[in-house]
Amino acid sequence: MARELEEKNKALVLTAFDTLFNKRDYAAAERFWSPNYIQHSAHIAPGRQGLFDLVKNAPPTMRYENSRIMAEGNFLMLHGRFTNVGQPAAWIVVDIVRLENGRLAEHWDVIQDEATRSQSVSGLPMYGESFPDSASDSQPAGLLTAAPQGPDGAGGPSLLLQAFVEFLRAGPTKVDTDSTRDFNQGHQLEGVKRRATDLGGVSAITVEPRAGLPDRTVVYFHGGGYVSGSPPDRYLALAAGVALAANARVHVVDYRLAPETPFPGAFDDCLAAYRWLISDGRTDPRTLAVLGDSAGGNLAVAVTVAARDQDLPLPASVAIISPLADLTFSGASIEQRKDMDPYVSHELLESMAANYMGDSDRSDPRSSVVFADLHGLPPLLIQVGENEILYDDATRIRDSASAAGVEVTFESWRYGIHVWPVYVSAGLPESAIAIEHLAAFLTAHAQHGAASTPSTSSTP
Repeated sequence: MARELEEKNKALVLTAFDTLFNKRDYAAAERFWSPNYIQHSAHIAPGRQGLFDLVKNAPPTMRYENSRIMAEGNFLMLHGRFTNVGQPAAWIVVDIVRLENGRLAEHWDVIQDEATRSQSVSGLPMYGESFPDSASDSQPAGLLTAAPQGPDGAGGPSLLLQAFVEFLRAGPTKVDTDSTRDFNQGHQLEGVKRRATDLGGVSAITVEPRAGLPDRTVVYFHGGGYVSGSPPDRYLALAAGVALAANARVHVVDYRLAPETPFPGAFDDCLAAYRWLISDGRTDPRTLAVLGDSAGGNLAVAVTVAARDQDLPLPASVAIISPLADLTFSGASIEQRKDMDPYVSHELLESMAANYMGDSDRSDPRSSVVFADLHGLPPLLIQVGENEILYDDATRIRDSASAAGVEVTFESWRYGIHVWPVYVSAGLPESAIAIEHLAAFLTAHAQHGAASTPSTSSTP
């Protein structure tokens, strides 16, 4: 009788794992997981909803494979592997679960990256009978890849980042346009030169290395919720870091702000700047990348979509950081991560959206690119911090782009905060490493050779 119960429990748990992790049928999965579910895990938020939310935020290509399952009464132990997890290596997982009244009631897990042959001290594979040839073997070719994470995901956040988070939490809580504009002041890095430029009637600041000739061009749409960041002093440090690391000429577009210029003013300026660069500006699109953070991340994707729809040459790549890409605020992370994010709040976002959109439709794909058709876009890099209330904006762009056949590199930084690479001038290791990843992506997706020199008008 005990053997019969254990075999029944094995079948139930394997069906439960397949329903949740592979089929993503959350309604059906509720029949297997107790509403009072408890997990002993360093990786999963509490409760059944915490587990389900983790799966919802995982890449759509993630799959669970089981190697062995053992049962002793209502306790079961599973040895399995998660592939296509958005990380360089698959995860080898040992799960211990306890059943109660025919449902998964309690759970313990141990997770480790799958070792390659060169990494295995024992000389034996961690799963199955063979080794992965490299860390990239767990990723589907040409669809979803992930760059190495660096110290943000190993051993906790840096001391500098921890101190900076405390600075953000202790900052002013007043939500209005003037306070936001006061915050978005910053400084540039050494080693670059800057000049004021004109991109076909749209103001910009151009940053490039002091030494040598740039190999590529980046047009950068800054963040600030459409109400701040112009002039873009806060963002010059990031622009300078990209210019140095990618040997690039970076045009930081100084688009018009709301409420003085409401929607679609920012979008129109950014599209006009892009159009001018690839026409009168004589910029070779094969060496051109579009970069944006926060609201600028939405602008970067929206402008590229518009370029596709208007039969303009597309850039070699697009990179976005912490995108603010849904002004309807329908992402679950708005509420789920509100206590994790040290700076961005729903109240702040609502103030920005009201100033920019007025009575316009907030689901317009130009302002909420999560609702856009992304087919035919060039390779896309998404960087987002796991502590952001806007996390779902990033994952929904990732999923939509992947479903449309776009090559997506998705970096989910365990200790990332909203647009953390912008704060590279504060000396945050996480910021510098993120810029290294960004520069490597831009370099990998641009053709070699010196970037064309736009005939921009400039002032000292």
